[in-house]
Amino acid sequence: MVKLRALVIGIGGGGDVVSAIVAYNYYKRLGYETSLGAVIWERYVEDPIPGPICYDSLHNYRKLNESVYIVNKDTYAIRGKRKVIPQIVRVLSVLNEEGYGICIRNGPHGTFNDLYDAVLKEGFDIVIGVDAGGDVLAKGCEETLRSPLVDFTMLYVLTKLQEKGIRTLLGVIGAGSDGELDHDYVLKRIAEIGRLNGLIDIKGIDVDSLKILDEILKIANTEASRIPVEAFRGYYGIRELRNGRKRAKVDPISSVMFFMDPKVVASTSFLFPIVSEAKDLEDLDEKLRSYGIYSEYSFEKDVYKRFGEDSINAPPSEVEKIEKEGITRVGKPKINC
Repeated sequence: MVKLRALVIGIGGGGDVVSAIVAYNYYKRLGYETSLGAVIWERYVEDPIPGPICYDSLHNYRKLNESVYIVNKDTYAIRGKRKVIPQIVRVLSVLNEEGYGICIRNGPHGTFNDLYDAVLKEGFDIVIGVDAGGDVLAKGCEETLRSPLVDFTMLYVLTKLQEKGIRTLLGVIGAGSDGELDHDYVLKRIAEIGRLNGLIDIKGIDVDSLKILDEILKIANTEASRIPVEAFRGYYGIRELRNGRKRAKVDPISSVMFFMDPKVVASTSFLFPIVSEAKDLEDLDEKLRSYGIYSEYSFEKDVYKRFGEDSINAPPSEVEKIEKEGITRVGKPKINC
């Protein structure tokens, strides 16, 4: 009997691939042949060069097309003068498997075309995107929103795959665990999506997933994906993130993943149509700035402009100053919810 194949993708770059393990294990138990993927984009503390990591920076990989690559535990990137080990590579070293790296440099449309091509080539029956924190549920008017560019590019990809007949789901875990959208606000958005019949499934961390997550968290660098594990172990309260620049509420709900219909999520966001019109990554960042949204990409470019390849050693106080200046420069969100 031929098994159905599931591709589980950490959609926000960095540590989202750690949270993707919850869905990865869940679908494996459901009987799927499950593979792991991730947008390869590391935060400035790991990779000083702004933007995604693509094939022209990678070593030890196989290229499926311009945006999708098969990576493994020996894959690495050279960024400037620095060797970077992407978070997905660290996770794959624990799983001892190959996985799929995704570059979003060509924007929402280009990424969709290439991922659709890869899904057909590799024979996947379902694609599940996982976001730690819940920024992908933003509407665009939230003043604390800081990293919508990657999440919404992949939300667009998930919706377009669905239109092409590929089953897709969006999983969110750790409500507010990245210190951007408020914990309760994320839950309120999930409830709104539920009222539109867009909530499909709910699955929390369990002891089997915990064993793997513990091993991964020994070598992965993530704050947002660490919080669900802490919540499962009983932490209740406030965690400081990003060297004290952000805070996140943690409670038992932080360890729960909510699976939603990407098209319903997209239909409830005023930000989604803006993203879907972007020609490429730079155009998307420019559009977000024009609407008063200071993205993670703009932030990385500003940190790099000030510190160059020494960004990883930038003092937290200076990083906070750069972020505040960037927010002031773009102004408040111009999207009304």
